[in-house]
Amino acid sequence: MFHDSTFSLFTFSLVIPAYAKMVLLSALVGLLIGLEREYRGKAASLRTFSTIAVGSCLFTILSVEAAGGELASPHDITRIAAQIVSGIGFLGGGVIFKSTDRIEGITTGALVWLSSAMGMACGFNRISLTCWVLLLVVLLHFIVLLLYRIIYYFRLRNSSFYQT
Repeated sequence: MFHDSTFSLFTFSLVIPAYAKMVLLSALVGLLIGLEREYRGKAASLRTFSTIAVGSCLFTILSVEAAGGELASPHDITRIAAQIVSGIGFLGGGVIFKSTDRIEGITTGALVWLSSAMGMACGFNRISLTCWVLLLVVLLHFIVLLLYRIIYYFRLRNSSFYQT
């Protein structure tokens, strides 16, 4: 989907490799995922998610290239990808904490895992899949936020009804 491009301005010419576009897209995806976490004041936010997505994209590109490019057998390509999933699962598990009556960080852990998967999708040049998943995640988070507010409103209304 991405191909090398040439950017020209007067006598200056710059070739932008397809890989650069994949990495830039993964950074943008990570930033957009981290934006919601930043809005909620969470420790893992913009830099964390963009770094995870870019790192996963880079590992995936390296995996494809090390195995011989796009013509390589899928088993060789997926070896590094499987290790990305394991490592990111370890990172995602590290942000989940249990206190006496609450478990915190589950959404952040899930988003760490998701941003890595989306970075891998960019690295495998699955741009349309990445865009659809990003759209779905952003919509889902806004819809869930709206649902939380509706539920909170009805809880508040019902609790005041029973107290009078």
